Amino acid sequence: MFRLPRALGALVAGAALVVVPVQAAGAAERGAAAPHVLGACAELTDQGPGWASLRNDCGVEIDGSVQLSSGKNPKCVTIPAYGTGTVYWKGRGTAEYAYDCLT
Repeated sequence: MFRLPRALGALVAGAALVVVPVQAAGAAERGAAAPHVLGACAELTDQGPGWASLRNDCGVEIDGSVQLSSGKNPKCVTIPAYGTGTVYWKGRGTAEYAYDCLT
């Protein structure tokens, strides 16, 4: 059995996390329904049944949304530079994370 030193294992896991957003961005460019994460401006700040609050951490206006635990994504909302916005949805699911939408 091959074992990685603990530090090396953490680096490998971190590298895998970096690769996933690049793949998601590539899929989005090909027309797939994947979130655009290149800017990473949208931040999930709060949520309740059927809504989630997002903060824009960047100095430009963006569109943002959330990935729901049900696998669905609510419509994107426009969020002003350094401002906030709220995403609403019907049905079940909780927001797992926020993302920047392709424009």
